[in-house]
Amino acid sequence: MKSEIAHLNKQVDKLKVKVKSYEKILVELKQRSDIQDTLNEILNISLMPISMNEQMEKILLIILSIDWLSLEEKGCVFLTDNTGHGLKMVAHHNLEESLLSLCDHIQFGQCLCGIAAQEQNLIFRDCIDKDHHIMPTGMNPHGHYNMPIISNGKTLGVLNLYVKHGHNSSNLEQNFLKSCSKAMASIIERKKIEEKLHKLSYLDELTGIPNRRQFMNYLDDVIKDAEKYQRIFSVLFIDLDKFKVVNDTCGHECGDKLLIEVSQRIQLSLRDTDVVARLGGDEFVVILEVVPTAEKAIEIANLLIQEISKPYSIDDHTPVIGASIGVSMFPEHDSHAEGILRKADKALYDAKENRGMAVIYSK
Repeated sequence: MKSEIAHLNKQVDKLKVKVKSYEKILVELKQRSDIQDTLNEILNISLMPISMNEQMEKILLIILSIDWLSLEEKGCVFLTDNTGHGLKMVAHHNLEESLLSLCDHIQFGQCLCGIAAQEQNLIFRDCIDKDHHIMPTGMNPHGHYNMPIISNGKTLGVLNLYVKHGHNSSNLEQNFLKSCSKAMASIIERKKIEEKLHKLSYLDELTGIPNRRQFMNYLDDVIKDAEKYQRIFSVLFIDLDKFKVVNDTCGHECGDKLLIEVSQRIQLSLRDTDVVARLGGDEFVVILEVVPTAEKAIEIANLLIQEISKPYSIDDHTPVIGASIGVSMFPEHDSHAEGILRKADKALYDAKENRGMAVIYSK
């Protein structure tokens, strides 16, 4: 009888071991399932029509919500700035005001986040150490996961997460955060491409000022405001004189640089309320949004001609150009976007018959 009981006890012990083993397997399967679900959720954020900063905010909250990660409910996301050597905080959760100020912008190599960005390696610390260069007064003991976000060998940003003081890091946690980093890199690259395409669709690629599409959208808005508040505004159609000669004699590269400088001169000559766009070639157009009379519009147009006609120095060339400008008024000459632009173009045709002039539209 005793031997049978002993045998049964051994069988029970074996079953307990198997149960524990199965429980461990179930936990691992659950974690793997959670990891895949989380990564899918992160990748789905890339489809949302929101800004990159908002995307990073949502991703941070998703990661912080995972129970088995044993994270503190606080953290932030940095993205690499335009210099390529600094980090700008773009998303955060539950960080103290002092940290938001001190860590708003840091350099590569500065503090744990900057070191992770510079070395392009995950950095884990279970406590505050000598590499914590930024330590505001009253900082509580804690540890960190600092995960660089990398694409094609380039640091795009850093994911900064908090853990309790003395936390034991695991391969599962590190591998998961590396997977999150790859997903975030994909989202950042995609968003950058979207933003570049959006910019190219509304801005002139050479000069960086609005293109025709953006100009017409803005003109529609100006017309609506002018109708609502019974305002007068003017459109100036600018064509450069002798630009083709410069292009032919000095080369297209010189011509492109000249167009860039012309666009800059026009912008510097205008008021904050005015808008300049490049329609193509050597044609520019300006909206004088606040102009009381046609005489004032002509006065501004003549000032632009004087500014554009001043000497240029481009590489080894000193090109000489001028400008002719056609002027139309809203609502006197037309009340529709295409119409008022067409009237300014008609006035430009008259102005070019006598180069270096500004001419108001007349029927």
